[in-house]
Amino acid sequence: MVTPDPNMRVSNAEREAIIARLHAATEEGRLDLEEFADRSRQAYEARTYGEVERLLADLPDASGTLSVPTAAAPEPARSPGPAQLRLTPKASSIERKGDWVVPPKVLVDAKFSSVKLDCRHAVLAGGKVDIDLDLIASSLEVVLPAGAYAVDDDTDTIASTVTNRSPYKGVAGIRFSFAGSAKASSVTIRHERRFLWWRW
Repeated sequence: MVTPDPNMRVSNAEREAIIARLHAATEEGRLDLEEFADRSRQAYEARTYGEVERLLADLPDASGTLSVPTAAAPEPARSPGPAQLRLTPKASSIERKGDWVVPPKVLVDAKFSSVKLDCRHAVLAGGKVDIDLDLIASSLEVVLPAGAYAVDDDTDTIASTVTNRSPYKGVAGIRFSFAGSAKASSVTIRHERRFLWWRW
């Protein structure tokens, strides 16, 4: 396999192929879960082949070659984690942040609770995340990764607020879709806030 120009831009399909390679290496025992999460995050943030080549430099592909996969024959992307995550806090507070794995489906069943899902540095299993809501007297805050957007077309609200500060603006990116019900609750969807050197 020919190694691409290190200055050439990486496509979304090639990023998914790289993630699939990393996942296969994890299943084989070549990487542990922490290494997989770290390398996957770097793969999603990479812009050129030069940035991703080092992520695969110590891993063989199916033919034993140590080169970056090209778009001509990408490997099928496989989920790096479970198909769904279910959060059911009762009179509690839950926060997920850092290099955690976001599955394609997240269910938030919260009663009298506070939930924050910080996805800025998370590993996303696919190009879409469905978040199902069942909130009663609770708050949910979701911080999206760079380039992602949110759609909320099917959430039933009673004495509640849903604030989407990251709507679709015609740019391709990871889609977060919200649906379900919120009673006496609040839902806030946003990107990272920045002020000088602070990020939150």
